[in-house]
Amino acid sequence: MRTNHDIKLGVSMYSYQEAFYLRHLDLEGCLTAIAGAGAEGVEIFGEAMIRDFPFVSDEFLYKWFYMMDNLQLTPVCYEHFSDRTFWRDPNRYLNDDEVFDVSVQYIKTAHKLGCKFIRLSHDGHNGMFIMNDEPAHSVVNAEIMARLLPVCQEYDVMMALEVHAPGHLDDGGNDDFLEAIERTGIPYAGLMLDFSCCLRDDFPNNIKAAVDRGANPDCIELVREYRRKAGAFKTTDDGEIEVDWEEMFAKLKAMGAGPVDMAYANRSKGRISPPKVIKEYASRLCYVHGKTNWTNEDYTSDEMDYPLYFKALQEGGYKGYISTELEGQRILPGTVNEVEQVRRHQKLMRNCLGR
Repeated sequence: MRTNHDIKLGVSMYSYQEAFYLRHLDLEGCLTAIAGAGAEGVEIFGEAMIRDFPFVSDEFLYKWFYMMDNLQLTPVCYEHFSDRTFWRDPNRYLNDDEVFDVSVQYIKTAHKLGCKFIRLSHDGHNGMFIMNDEPAHSVVNAEIMARLLPVCQEYDVMMALEVHAPGHLDDGGNDDFLEAIERTGIPYAGLMLDFSCCLRDDFPNNIKAAVDRGANPDCIELVREYRRKAGAFKTTDDGEIEVDWEEMFAKLKAMGAGPVDMAYANRSKGRISPPKVIKEYASRLCYVHGKTNWTNEDYTSDEMDYPLYFKALQEGGYKGYISTELEGQRILPGTVNEVEQVRRHQKLMRNCLGR
């Protein structure tokens, strides 16, 4: 369903990864599910879904655009996974020139698919937490991205620089990329928010998985309590909430927390991007991943205060797509109905937008 709203809703087909892998859905099935959920935008990842990847055949393109028109969908984003470990030899890493060449092919394919964005795998993906000193963890650095900007301009494809937890929009992890854009004067890359930065609580499957591994449910609940405190924002002007994580760890120790409990706590502690930051950056964002692990039957989420963050994006002047990206199915395979979860999430987001 195509609309003319300032904020449009889409779906990353990464959301159907399990159903696609198990062949419960094919490409047409995924697209039909997206249309059935009421979304209009489509994000595709070629490694799994395009038979001739990294190229795309005329036959595929014919079917692709037929399905887009038939289902009233719009191609939006092409996933970019240009890591340096494409070779079977675990000691053979792509050099910068090879990463550039691979990325150029992604841009050309995105253009052929009608996508205006590629979600770029880049070294600012996790903000300041990326380990650039290890070749396996370095993907597209700022120098490579600068070389790609004229290519993007030629093909009219924007590079979306995804900022994903534990990174944050304001942590400085993308400063060298933003400086490269300003230096070249070619505005064909921009920041992309992933909602993982905004999550304040866990989801049912992850809690169950932790308990199945031996975690103490009381310890899990204590950690969730502190996490919720860190995300207890009330207005779009609220800044970061300080939480005494050391106090939490002291209480866990007093409870006799084991290794599984402590591992859960270490993964859960830390900063949550406040609405104030999202509002400040909103007008500079080019794309948003609506990360979700679980949406309740009543179209609410315990993970994140969706109404507040959507309000922050609107007040900050964001215009563009927010695409559902479901990842909760990976924790306990076979337990999540991906089609239903995407449908619920789309309804949740429409409710936030008053539609």
